[in-house]
Amino acid sequence: MCEFCTRHGEGRKWYENITNYTEEVFRRVNSEEGLRDFLAGLPHSLKHGVEMAGRWKARFPRIYRLIAYPLVTRRLRRVHFGQVVPVEDVEGILDNFSSVVRLPCVCRKVTTGREEMYCLGIGMDLTPVFKDLPDFSGFDRLSAGEARAMIRRLDAEGMVHTIWTFNTPFIGAVCNCDRDCMAYRFQVELGAGKAMWKGEYVAGIDPRRCSGCRECMDRCYFGALVYDGRDAKCRVDPMKCYGCGLCRTVCTSSAVSLHDRAGVPEAAREW
Repeated sequence: MCEFCTRHGEGRKWYENITNYTEEVFRRVNSEEGLRDFLAGLPHSLKHGVEMAGRWKARFPRIYRLIAYPLVTRRLRRVHFGQVVPVEDVEGILDNFSSVVRLPCVCRKVTTGREEMYCLGIGMDLTPVFKDLPDFSGFDRLSAGEARAMIRRLDAEGMVHTIWTFNTPFIGAVCNCDRDCMAYRFQVELGAGKAMWKGEYVAGIDPRRCSGCRECMDRCYFGALVYDGRDAKCRVDPMKCYGCGLCRTVCTSSAVSLHDRAGVPEAAREW
């Protein structure tokens, strides 16, 4: 399990610990005023902060890698951090709540200019904060069943599901990410810092079932799928796998399954 599970999971995956979604934990690490200030500044931070990090990394790569990368990552882990979770784990999270809040995705607004409802506010009701912020005020409410249907639809469309803290360990949102997601661009494309952990799982492919169609390669955002021309099969690079399960979603041969990361020795400590 990742370090968040060790510190905040009480023996389980940390996002399965319902305490981390409660007002009690929120009050311990944050406040409405603090969250309001953070969210109000988030669009500017996503646009200009990420651009600046990219420029500094390109200009001073070694200094950035040795000094800036760990500093940025440390701050994100404390303030606003995510982890990839497969669809069934998201459904398990949603089972704890009777309703959720569907929110505009500020990442997509920054990267594409469009306001799209890809994020879910979960746990403690934070709508008194959201309603005061133009970028978040266009929210609506979904039943847990409607939220699960939305997650399944987005999973089929190729969205990576992630959970996010608003001052760790308080979990306040489930997001659905693709290449337009700023966390993806910041972490995977720019390599400017770690904004989210890999998931608690690693994908594996049964070569007896794999047809070699390469649909999984097209779906993977992380370059974790490779094609072996010797036997015309696909395989997973466990060191690159984020455990999102999207390769599994598109596999028509049912060749892909998810395995606990702890049981895959080469990737067990690769977060």
